[in-house]
Amino acid sequence: MRFDAYCATIREQKFSHVVEAISSTMGCQPCKGRPMRRFGTVVQLDDGPHMAAWIGLNSDDDQIYIEGKGDTSPALAAAIRGHFPVHSVPRADVCEDVDEEGAFERLQDVIRANKGQKVYAGYVALPDDVQDGRTWVAGARGGVSYLRLYEAGKHPDRLAFNRPNWVRPELEVRPQYARGKAAASTMQPLDFWGMSAWSQKVGMAITGLQINRFEPEIRKYSQDKVLRYVALNWRRRWEEMNANGEDIGRSILQCLQEEDEFVSRHMSRG
Repeated sequence: MRFDAYCATIREQKFSHVVEAISSTMGCQPCKGRPMRRFGTVVQLDDGPHMAAWIGLNSDDDQIYIEGKGDTSPALAAAIRGHFPVHSVPRADVCEDVDEEGAFERLQDVIRANKGQKVYAGYVALPDDVQDGRTWVAGARGGVSYLRLYEAGKHPDRLAFNRPNWVRPELEVRPQYARGKAAASTMQPLDFWGMSAWSQKVGMAITGLQINRFEPEIRKYSQDKVLRYVALNWRRRWEEMNANGEDIGRSILQCLQEEDEFVSRHMSRG
């Protein structure tokens, strides 16, 4: 089991210190994020072309919120726990991966047999192309425990792994009370299955199941691939600038300077 999402609320810390500690530990590049409700100041941590996490400063009470999802979640959780052990966890996702023919149906049967009759279960809206993989859920979204079972190896962004039988059971946990959120800051991924009675029973059944498990490789991005990603995603803008006679290099450097000034300004906050 491992984290696939980790969110944390940190109090009585300098925003600049939190950004510096987390970004340097994870090896990410901090840059300006988009302001959102409750968070007037947002810094995004980029890992190659992907966002590993974002850090927001609550304008009302100076609480700092961190959220990250996906492959880099274990590293984010380790960084937060290492630098700021006193924090609360309003949400965490835990998962494991299996690769075996018929794994989706086997896990589905195990969950059905252990979740209890009162816990809802059903398919979410199927993808336009069934080859993109099914997703089946149990529990209430936004409740303490919400379980997703999906065919991860069929998702378009994972086809390169060539694992069509790759299935992932993923539990989304949202502790309800302050005590539970604080306790979650020291819990191991497997422990999160015990947050509700039905998920504890399901978790015990899944972990005891004899099935082929594996650890997917965390994708790393070379500088050439990052450059290609940026070029392709902003192709129309680059072509438009070129047609208008704009200096693309100078414009990029100006944007970088503005980003550096933004990060520096907010990293120096008291």
